[in-house]
Amino acid sequence: MVDFWVYDVGFLILFSMFVIWFLYSRRKNLSREGIVFMYRTKFGIKVINYIGDKFKRVLYSLRYLIIGLGFVLMGSMLWMLGQTVSIYLLNPEITKLIKAPPIAPLIPYFPKLFGMESYFPPFYFTYFIVALAIVAIVHEFSHGVFMKLFKVKIKSTGMVFLGPILGAFVEQDDKSFKSKKKTERMTVLGAGVFANIIFALIFYGLYVGFFFTSFTAAGYEFNSYGMGLVPLENITGFSNSSNNLTAVATTNGNYYLDENLAIQLSHSNGEYLIAYLEAPAVLAGMRGAIIQADDVKIIGHDTLREFLENKQPGDSVKFITENEKETKEYDIILGEHPEDSSRAYVGVGHSVASRQGFVQKVLVKFMDFKESSTLYKPTWDGKFVYFIYHLFWWIMIINLLVALFNMMPLGMLDGGQFFYLAMLGIFKSEKTAKVLSKIAGYVILFSFIVMMFLWFVRIM
Repeated sequence: MVDFWVYDVGFLILFSMFVIWFLYSRRKNLSREGIVFMYRTKFGIKVINYIGDKFKRVLYSLRYLIIGLGFVLMGSMLWMLGQTVSIYLLNPEITKLIKAPPIAPLIPYFPKLFGMESYFPPFYFTYFIVALAIVAIVHEFSHGVFMKLFKVKIKSTGMVFLGPILGAFVEQDDKSFKSKKKTERMTVLGAGVFANIIFALIFYGLYVGFFFTSFTAAGYEFNSYGMGLVPLENITGFSNSSNNLTAVATTNGNYYLDENLAIQLSHSNGEYLIAYLEAPAVLAGMRGAIIQADDVKIIGHDTLREFLENKQPGDSVKFITENEKETKEYDIILGEHPEDSSRAYVGVGHSVASRQGFVQKVLVKFMDFKESSTLYKPTWDGKFVYFIYHLFWWIMIINLLVALFNMMPLGMLDGGQFFYLAMLGIFKSEKTAKVLSKIAGYVILFSFIVMMFLWFVRIM
């Protein structure tokens, strides 16, 4: 069967041809600003006026919520930027784990281009263009609706073209906009990201709902073996072992290290080493997700635990594992559990990185609807299920990313003007507000430069 990316590239070519035809056939309504083309139309204004008039009371009641959300998003983005800069400054090994630059463009196929396929699902051009259209339309439409609410004159609406990349815009009359109150202008500026957050939540709901209706638990997905602490003073030597592991000989027996040897050694603290125990799964080189043990279907951690509770050390078990490429069988003699010699032990585990930051904890909480150690499989057409599932995920994530990025206090973004108006409201001085806005912009740009410089130096 032909991989989806072949169809996706075909769609990219056809879509690019359509954009060329569209721009050529409507060239009288086009204007060029730098490298982008702008197609202006009055159609969007009619829809904006209708929504703005029909839901005036509801929209007006949202103004302080929108402003408050704007401050929350701005604060969150600045905090995350500070955290990222500190990581690149204090943890040089980050470039060994993540090869991509700290500022990577959100373009089709970027997980494959930057070696980030283990962190992100596939990002096809189809995902990109659908997500971008939804994000841009809801963002700009929301700006326009609140312009209508506060009687800001709208000159035109339309689409922006940068090659096959689409965007949308609502063109305001600057004089009319600047004549409004600070809170009204801040509401208009924050309305776009407010809409993006709402749509991120909507697609999160679709994402979760689709998961529960289209996937089922089908295995235990382990990502590590049983581990123990090895005092460095007990280590007598290292040697190559089978299954791409390094054997660590100690006075108390053998332990094992995988390809992350350097990282594990860096966490030794000069006192001990974190290494894998000499467990049956380690010796057998077990890989993949466990889907069956003898004649018992394993659908998660609980079923594997229940199976082992009915076994004794020394029993022989046939395990079947599955990964993306193949299914494998392992005939394993169960060992003794390191904490209770009467319990059977296979020696697999599922480790989860600690979530220390508030934002990380919130994001993990949103993904708690599924067990990280459980292998899930589609209940119907597998490839199409994953296509829809990942599409919902990308639309949700891109809405969230646009909302966060757009509220950074940089002059060219909504967050730049939002920050200026906030400073103007606090200090009551245009000069002070402009100076603080420039300082904020310079600090952010300098932070980007520092991260890119450190990344470039460390990968060379």
